[in-house]
Amino acid sequence: MPSVFDYFAKYIVFPLQAIGEKSGIPRLLREFEKSQFLSRARIRQLQLDRLKALLIHAYNNTRFYRDRFDQAGFDPTNTRSLDDIGSIPLLTKEDIQRHKEIMRARNYGDDMIVPDKTGGSTGRPLHFYLDNTRVFSRAAAALRHDRWTGWDIGEKSAYLWGHRGDLGEATSIKAKFRNVLLDRRIVLDTSSITAEKLAAFKKQLIRFRPEIYVAYANSVYLFARYLKEMRSADHHRPKAIITSAELLDFEQRRLIESVFGCEVYDRYGSRETSIIASECGSHTGLHICAEALYIEFIKDGKPAGPERPGKIIITDLLNYGMPFIRYQIEDVGMAIDQACPCGRGLPLMKIAGGRMTDFLVTPDGRIISGASLTIYLIANAPGVAQAQILQERRNEIVLKIVRNEKFGEESLQFFEREIPRFFGTGMRYDLEFVEQIPLESSGKYRFSISRIDPAEMF
Repeated sequence: MPSVFDYFAKYIVFPLQAIGEKSGIPRLLREFEKSQFLSRARIRQLQLDRLKALLIHAYNNTRFYRDRFDQAGFDPTNTRSLDDIGSIPLLTKEDIQRHKEIMRARNYGDDMIVPDKTGGSTGRPLHFYLDNTRVFSRAAAALRHDRWTGWDIGEKSAYLWGHRGDLGEATSIKAKFRNVLLDRRIVLDTSSITAEKLAAFKKQLIRFRPEIYVAYANSVYLFARYLKEMRSADHHRPKAIITSAELLDFEQRRLIESVFGCEVYDRYGSRETSIIASECGSHTGLHICAEALYIEFIKDGKPAGPERPGKIIITDLLNYGMPFIRYQIEDVGMAIDQACPCGRGLPLMKIAGGRMTDFLVTPDGRIISGASLTIYLIANAPGVAQAQILQERRNEIVLKIVRNEKFGEESLQFFEREIPRFFGTGMRYDLEFVEQIPLESSGKYRFSISRIDPAEMF
């Protein structure tokens, strides 16, 4: 039952905050919550209208897309269906690395865009831009999807998260004040985990009593294993758990739901595009955030068809500051061609081969999230195009590195300085330079591979 403070945060603080920052988030949220129940045909028409507007904008305002469209013989003004963009070449991570500045729209000044970056689950760092309006529409979409779990604006939440920078950590007085009055969340840093840290998480959650957890899938699974191993009966139980950032398998879901006594809602997203798709209470698949994104599933250069796995290709319909058109995110999924019992017209999908990151362990008994290292370590390593970390023994790791033209002495010094900071001075490491890192059988790169069960550290 919501408290008086919950209502105060939702109906007073939330709209006043939006007015103060001129974000329009309440209006955007209302639009998202209305459009999710449109028919599938009307949602596709909405996508087509937004796609055509984006394509024309990209052609007129970015050198990258003008050259790309001209070379492909593509005229954006002739876009008649969503399938028409099939002639546009796929946008790769290498394209973004090399051409970021000419992908930026020339009619968006520095005060109209926000820089961002991702390490990527493939270990391939990306730097990119979002326009200010897209920052707010992403926030509104996230609220829409969060509310599917039964949580509501103003209620408490806990983030078991491997990268605090994703969450805009409250450091200023203003941000801390906002967190007390509106966001009402705690962030439990799972980038490095010990048994003592998990015990501290348990105490913090009992004291804070959040309504919902939002977590890296592997992090909350490891926490659930810890509570089960400790035979804990007095831990906090939220009303729901949202898992993201890593692939959630059936056994992990079953254990998490058993330990915490609530439903798990899986989510698929990325730093580049925010929430891509989320489960609703029917759990029949992941609903695509179709008002903001157009998703293709491609196999051998052609549409894969319903229920058939293909490479996930994303067009962000709302980021005009730096358009992402036919972006190959390097995940594998499939369209689900059925209506959801929840009544939403948003199309369904599922992940067929998503991001896989193992935990790594340190000689001093800490457990390091592979997913967090993509942001904290690899994204900041100069001259690294792609990387993979392998661990066979507790005191030794091997870093496979694909170098680019900027790799040099500074890069070697970076690893010499940073490896002990992340793994402790007892960790030995070798750098192995390779031309490429092979794919898993799922068609996905695996950033970190460990042969050591992290639960052995409990």
